[in-house]
Amino acid sequence: MTVSTLNRSERRKMLIVYGSTLALIASIIACTKSLKYWLEMGDEMIISLKYQLLGMKENIMDIVRAKYNKTDFPCKTGCVAVVTGGSRGIGASVVKMLLQCDMNVIIGCRKIKNGEETVKQIRESGVTGGNAVIYELDNSSLGCVKKFANNIKENYEKVHVLINNAGIMFTPYGETSDGFEQQWVVNYLSHFLLTAMLMPLLCNAGTFENSARIINVSSCAHLLGVINFDDINYYKSKSFPTKKAYAQSKLAQVIFTRMLQQIFEKKKYPIKIYAVHPGIVNTDLFEHTSIQKLPLFKDIFFKSPDKGAITTVYVAVNKEVENRGGSYFSNCLETAVNPIANDVVTQEKLLHLSLEQTLLTDIFQYL
Repeated sequence: MTVSTLNRSERRKMLIVYGSTLALIASIIACTKSLKYWLEMGDEMIISLKYQLLGMKENIMDIVRAKYNKTDFPCKTGCVAVVTGGSRGIGASVVKMLLQCDMNVIIGCRKIKNGEETVKQIRESGVTGGNAVIYELDNSSLGCVKKFANNIKENYEKVHVLINNAGIMFTPYGETSDGFEQQWVVNYLSHFLLTAMLMPLLCNAGTFENSARIINVSSCAHLLGVINFDDINYYKSKSFPTKKAYAQSKLAQVIFTRMLQQIFEKKKYPIKIYAVHPGIVNTDLFEHTSIQKLPLFKDIFFKSPDKGAITTVYVAVNKEVENRGGSYFSNCLETAVNPIANDVVTQEKLLHLSLEQTLLTDIFQYL
């Protein structure tokens, strides 16, 4: 009886010692991190879970709506299209399809050699129509965007289709030479500037029967986004929330689409602007995610780049979307957007911020 009692007593003491030690260690760890840090970590877990659920939902929708994800390739001889990020992934597939429409395609990419290799592969696949030229474009540099736009303006009088496709996702924090977070610049701000600079050529190309078209290749991730106007670069965060930054940049594209279409209609410009979600596509966009380690999973469940390009091309060349400017498409179907995109105050704040960051006085100053 005494021995049994002592054993229980000793075990109780040991548990108290161990528990106290663990509590002390936890307290020390907690004290080395601020409350803000732990709140951010919790927030990061929540946003990651939301991304996973959204990705699963979109995977299912891609399967359910696959029969709608198709497009014709109408003859567009003489029409000029500009595709950013056109040397790889979805962009390369978009270029291929536009050449099938016999268009003159200007490919913007970081390395001319990569663009040349892409065109070579397209020609070897049997596509003989259209014409392709390659200009250097680094969307992380606003200076490079200006040079790219000026090169186009020196050689062309009209641009019938502008496809703002270049993008990056979930990258570690990186600041561009212009002082902005890189996902914000590559995905949104560079395309805002390019759109403004090519506005004269778009106006020259459009008619009221056949509008020039701007397509912003966005993402379902915009549904999770907010525009952090007080801290676009997320300087104030203890750890950089790359998933939030990505969603922010994609939401900005959709807000820009909604806002600019309204302005086009008020000013009666012969241009339409659209946003598209390509779907969950098997490209190197996922290189900064854990899914990259599961290539077989991507091969089975994700769209191919060609299937991911279809909605973009559908919106770029098909007559039936002529009067649906400002819309957001997925699997060639018009789809609902984040309600924030329709908020007029948010639209105006984003326009003001974008003009300030690109050093423009007006989105139409080049007209």
